[in-house]
Amino acid sequence: MRRATFLMFALIAAVAMPSFHSPTAVAQDPAGGDRLGPDNVAPLMRRKLDRAKNILEGLTLEQFDKIASNARSLRLLSMEAGWNVVQTEEYRKQSDDFRRACTAIEKAADAKDIHRAALAYVSLTVRCVDCHSYMRENKIKLAGFDLRNH
Repeated sequence: MRRATFLMFALIAAVAMPSFHSPTAVAQDPAGGDRLGPDNVAPLMRRKLDRAKNILEGLTLEQFDKIASNARSLRLLSMEAGWNVVQTEEYRKQSDDFRRACTAIEKAADAKDIHRAALAYVSLTVRCVDCHSYMRENKIKLAGFDLRNH
């Protein structure tokens, strides 16, 4: 019981903490609010966030089909052309790690192992935070705008 309670608090914290930093998942032009290119980054990131939230909802309600389908959808999103916003070895590694975490969630859900699925979800969340930190820390530019200022 204690472990399950701790795990749920960890999940909530992992999801809630990034949302305190920024209300949107997309950097904007400091001069006027135009979303950064390519044009499909903003919708893609919104879909990514929606799927991640759906996984959390599925975990809290033990809806294994919902967990698996949203993990699968996230993995497939990561293969879309709009996902590959930069071409570096580190970004490729980050994307591979993300896909592995999605697969781990999906397999755990298929096995109806809620604890393994929850731990894999924490890993997925860490992958997201690590990649976004990498993008900011290395001042990688998208469409001419510096992400560290957003």
